[in-house]
Amino acid sequence: MSNSSIRLAVPRTLLYYRYFPLWESFFNELGVSVETSKPSSADILSRGSKYAHTDSCLPIKLAFGHVDSLFDSQNDYLFLPRFFRLENKSFVCPKVIGFTDMVRCCVYPQRSGVAETKAPYLIDNLFDIHNHSNEKVFRDIGRHFTSNYLKINRAYSSGVKYHKFLSDKRSSIFRGEILKRFKMKIGVIGHPYNIHDDYINMGVLKELNRLDALGVTYEDMPSDGFECDLSGFPSGLFWSFGREIYRTAMYFMSGLDFKMDGLIYLAPFGCGLDSILVYIIQNEARARNIPFLNLTLDEHSAKAGILTRLEAFIDMLSCGRGE
Repeated sequence: MSNSSIRLAVPRTLLYYRYFPLWESFFNELGVSVETSKPSSADILSRGSKYAHTDSCLPIKLAFGHVDSLFDSQNDYLFLPRFFRLENKSFVCPKVIGFTDMVRCCVYPQRSGVAETKAPYLIDNLFDIHNHSNEKVFRDIGRHFTSNYLKINRAYSSGVKYHKFLSDKRSSIFRGEILKRFKMKIGVIGHPYNIHDDYINMGVLKELNRLDALGVTYEDMPSDGFECDLSGFPSGLFWSFGREIYRTAMYFMSGLDFKMDGLIYLAPFGCGLDSILVYIIQNEARARNIPFLNLTLDEHSAKAGILTRLEAFIDMLSCGRGE
């Protein structure tokens, strides 16, 4: 963390779980101190629920809470970029697309009127790979802190290299060491924030480890280079994370790098994409005789119920292995 007097806040939510190393490195290189919100909790959810519409999914309710909590700190900036297209001919979730505007309309008017509360300046640049390169977007973001384009370009290059280094290192260690430590290998698929936010999923990955099973995610073994036929979907499956989830599931089921014992789909209640995709992937798993577990998550989910289903799933897999 930089010791700069300029303070920037990043909510620990949504695409934070995919891009934070890049963001932190970029801002630190520009001399900006980065602060994140605390991990998700019941208090964060309570804060967010008062802003979110009743039919919003759990991740969006938590996202509002994370933003709200950052108003308690005296930050100069709030980094909440807009995401539209992460790759050509595909889009992110509509609620993620509109989340920054919802924050501006719902959270800022209410929190800005609170005594002794300083509303941070909202950095909300649009990431749309169809119209703008990521480098251009970061160049525009960097202009909030310096007019030196050379310094901004160096910060961006440093952030990209650091992010790639961490990703490659994680994948390398995982393939070389971690895969061998556990009796069972379970593919875990879903949106990145559903997989890596322990409050949303009740600590599924840790619980799998306790049961001598390894939860393998997209980040552990990236499937980007895996050839996957999307021609059967209208418009080639135009949701960015829908493509990633389906491609990752097919990669896990292919058995190219490891033999998977089962597949778990983490889907928040109310997610339109997951409600359709879960059945498509379940049918693909059934056709390949691969055990499949769908865990639907919301704020009313009880951890005991999730653990019971996990334990029963692992017991079933053990019986199938003759143990």
